Amino acid sequence: VAVGNLNSTDGLSSSSSRGPATDGRIKPDICAVGTSVYSTISENSYENKSGTSMACPGVAGSIAQLYQAYKDINGGNNPPSGLIKGSILNTADDLGNPGPDFKHGWGRINTHKAFELISQNNYLSGSIAQGGNNIHNLTVPSGTVKLKIMLYWTDYEGASNASIALVNDLNMQVVDPVALSFEPWVLNSAPNASTLDDDAIRAIDALNNMEQVTIENPNISILFFAG
Repeated sequence: VAVGNLNSTDGLSSSSSRGPATDGRIKPDICAVGTSVYSTISENSYENKSGTSMACPGVAGSIAQLYQAYKDINGGNNPPSGLIKGSILNTADDLGNPGPDFKHGWGRINTHKAFELISQNNYLSGSIAQGGNNIHNLTVPSGTVKLKIMLYWTDYEGASNASIALVNDLNMQVVDPVALSFEPWVLNSAPNASTLDDDAIRAIDALNNMEQVTIENPNISILFFAG
């Protein structure tokens, strides 16, 4: 999990690394407060510290709590790691450009929302064969202001010299009852300072092992999610 560094008012630190990864993948994944964090230092004392080295422990601690929450709910069994990562990405509070961006990733971690996702079983898991297609029916509660659906899979490691790290390419499309379809959010990873800061657009993603579709004020009760 690649973590960006925020201050207490959600400003991004100038020292926080920007994406994309070499092959164009979205990085960072998530952000957390890492500026002026009051933390322990040697000789049993405390001091304000700043950096991604302070943001990362906050995310690690949040993930540890989500692991424990899942175990408490599921008879002591550990969760799939992909579920935990997908939950923090899809429930993050969006920052910067709408949707994902190369500065904030998917936004600031919101552990409470991720816990609600897990505790309310608002997730599906499954497998898919090469060249196959899975279709899931989702019921959307009336009055939903914003629908967020994320497909996440734990990919096999790519070769160290591969031009694209992704090994298994899954593609998601969300279709409503009147056949209006929604593609996931995709960023322009061309090495250009201007286009790297462009807003995400809806398109087919062939780089990342996570894909998100969002729909504002969905006037639908049931939709189809294909992965």
